[in-house]
Amino acid sequence: MTIVRRMVGVGLSTVAMVSAMAAFGPSAQAATAAGTSCTNTGSGSLCLAVDPKGYDISYHKLSGGKAHVDFNLVCDNGRWFGDEGSFSISAGQVRTYVFSVGSQGACRGKLIDKTTGSTWLTGKVSR
Repeated sequence: MTIVRRMVGVGLSTVAMVSAMAAFGPSAQAATAAGTSCTNTGSGSLCLAVDPKGYDISYHKLSGGKAHVDFNLVCDNGRWFGDEGSFSISAGQVRTYVFSVGSQGACRGKLIDKTTGSTWLTGKVSR
């Protein structure tokens, strides 16, 4: 299983998802595009999208201090997947991670704040 973490600049798709969330507020957990689900974390947006290799999770931190967080993928079939470990992120940064796990059916992206223990889940995305 090949898993890739990458740090990227703000892309048009992220801007579109953040704009949609801003327009609809914190309750905008519905899919913003086919195969994509986002949730507002209070300091940014967490999104899960279908990827040719599996599922692509992204966190766009918009405000607040540096955070120490971790990505997980939680699926309805009872399986869950971790990434390559926790990482730090600051306001203005975007981090993404592809869970190269093929089709697992309906899954949610999970963000864990390793300092506070807070967690956030996206809505379900099916592949």
